[in-house]
Amino acid sequence: MALNETTHDEANSTDVEMKRLRWRCRRGMRELDQAMLAYLDHHYRDATDEQKQHFHSLLEMQDPEVMSLVSGKTSRVEFDPIIQKMRTALDT
Repeated sequence: MALNETTHDEANSTDVEMKRLRWRCRRGMRELDQAMLAYLDHHYRDATDEQKQHFHSLLEMQDPEVMSLVSGKTSRVEFDPIIQKMRTALDT
């Protein structure tokens, strides 16, 4: 029974984390909202710990800086895998 309770607690913790991240993905620019939410919904759970940390770092950045990365005007190697997935989401 304790194993089920632990699993249930972990699931609740993950749900709470995803809701918090979803809220933080809400930006001042619709394109960023769409790109960040698409990454969160389709790639975040399978991301490595390092990629998750980079995603958290992106959430701390200002919208123009993130948009510059997404649009390809600037590049930072550590964000490239995430940004590429965001670009793909915007192209569909």
